Amino acid sequence: MKLASNLGRSMSRAMVYKGVSMVLSLVYVPIVLNYLGDYKYGVWASILSILSWISYFDLGIGNGLRNRLSEAIASDSPRVSPKALVSSAYAILSGVVAVVAVACGIAIAFVDWPALLSAWEVNESLLCVVELSFLGMCFSFVLTLCNSVYYALQKAQVVNLISVCQQAVMLLSVWLLSLTDSQSLTAVAVFYVASNILVYGFFTIYVFARNRELAPSPRSCSRAVATDVGGLGIMFFITQIATLVLFTTDNLIVSNLFGPEQVTVYTTANKVFTVLSSLFAALVVPLWSKTTVDYARGDIAEIRRTLGKMHRLFAIAVGGVIVMVLVFKPLVSVWLGRDLGFDDSLIALMGVYAIVYMWNTIYSQVINGLTLVNFMVAVACAQAVLNIPLSIFLATSCGLGVNGVLLGTIVTMLISSLTYPVYSKKVLDRAEASNRGVE
Repeated sequence: MKLASNLGRSMSRAMVYKGVSMVLSLVYVPIVLNYLGDYKYGVWASILSILSWISYFDLGIGNGLRNRLSEAIASDSPRVSPKALVSSAYAILSGVVAVVAVACGIAIAFVDWPALLSAWEVNESLLCVVELSFLGMCFSFVLTLCNSVYYALQKAQVVNLISVCQQAVMLLSVWLLSLTDSQSLTAVAVFYVASNILVYGFFTIYVFARNRELAPSPRSCSRAVATDVGGLGIMFFITQIATLVLFTTDNLIVSNLFGPEQVTVYTTANKVFTVLSSLFAALVVPLWSKTTVDYARGDIAEIRRTLGKMHRLFAIAVGGVIVMVLVFKPLVSVWLGRDLGFDDSLIALMGVYAIVYMWNTIYSQVINGLTLVNFMVAVACAQAVLNIPLSIFLATSCGLGVNGVLLGTIVTMLISSLTYPVYSKKVLDRAEASNRGVE
């Protein structure tokens, strides 16, 4: 089994695919908006927002498989066969999704969706739209486990390519629908689900056709392996939830303390800087599985060399953020066609936030790759607990307003900015010393 070893090529392709994906998403919005109209588009966006929580139903199994499979592939004599890992992960995830699909599928039928979404004017069955979208997403969700296999094979760029293909198929579907006058939410839901199943189904078949030794088989399932992957996955899951709390509460705090108008200013500024941080994150995604493979092989020197490359890339990204801070106001004026009254200090803080976020992105990939999940969970939970009260304190008691909310998040993020590099260095030093002792 060959592993993709050209990190630079993988990173460059991942960034290109990420850029194409962002362009397609920008093109998709006005087309579906014109097709559905403002009212129905708002309803569809609300439904997708609710259903987005399905991404956490895997209980971290995907990440658990990613690490364990990377280790097994890197080893000449793996403790567990890669086929058993893949088979067990698919089995346990299918079981979890089946239970969720049945339970939530029944519960959805008892929800008054027009009342929940305030969508009284929709002339379609919202229950049908939600059930169809939910059950279709459950099925396609199992197929997305192929992402973990591609990551383990150090082909992170393929995951970005999958996203591009899915968006392209959905864009084509909505464009075809726009040639009609139906304005059907149900049709949009059908094509949304179909695009996911079609694209992920193709890439799932492709990866296992090219790597038959990994193809899942019921006879290769193991309860012990499933328990190991699931146990590791739970730790990743806890970290995901804690991270979700850290990065999604700012808008709620700003809205409650200063009103929805300030949320518009805050989120618009954040979206601009997110472009840079998202592109940087796409570049460093391969670092996770590469770290796992190098660590399993005992090649600590290669991990350090790769980190050096990431630091140089980070320095370039910091330069990009500084430029963004300087051109922010004229850039946003051209984009929005008007000025939302951005405060200079908020723009500067958003730049600091983007820099800290990108630094954390590097070392979170390393920590994940080294499978230091206990340490990661402890740090993530501490950040989740501290963020809300600190942001409120700085915003109100210190009189910093909206800037205080953002500053609270930045200070909280600094916990991992400092501890992740220190702890990962300690682990790598210990591994290097152990390797020298064996030699």
